[in-house]
Amino acid sequence: MKKELIKLDLSPGALAERKVISSLLEINSSTQKHGLILTETIAKEIVEARQYALKANDRLDFSSDTLTRLVKAFSQSYYITQETFSEIIGELTDLFYFLKNELKDELSDDDLISEMLIVFNDYCAGAMELMQNKGVEMIIRKYRFKEWSDLADIWDRSITSGEFISYYDYDGGEQINYDETWRE
Repeated sequence: MKKELIKLDLSPGALAERKVISSLLEINSSTQKHGLILTETIAKEIVEARQYALKANDRLDFSSDTLTRLVKAFSQSYYITQETFSEIIGELTDLFYFLKNELKDELSDDDLISEMLIVFNDYCAGAMELMQNKGVEMIIRKYRFKEWSDLADIWDRSITSGEFISYYDYDGGEQINYDETWRE
């Protein structure tokens, strides 16, 4: 009989990562209600994206609460599918920490997640490229510059200002590129 060695990483970083993965897997019943299953692999991908986002945005987050709230909130979006789940959550996590920096932590985590979800669903229709550009701009304008009090007003002004917008839509699994200049 051949014995196999089991490699076990007990470093603080690995233990913290394992805790975050476990926290994500605990909310699986919530995400399953919306047709999204958090597997161990998907949870690991999301945690890796979070680590990248924290490093890229010079942030520290010792709790898994923010990530689990973000996953729970966005799992309700009908624009996220099982196939795009980890990728979109990873990108949204990066945007979340970017916005926390840009807004100088003035918004609570829950308020920012709520604002992001509204913009993602109602204005960007789940298009990540649009969310990363116009969506982020809308949230920053609303809170940092206090230019307008309503997201719809910001959206209307950006659409009618003649600014260039590029985003992707999916129609029957085929990627379509819409590049348009919007004019009054």
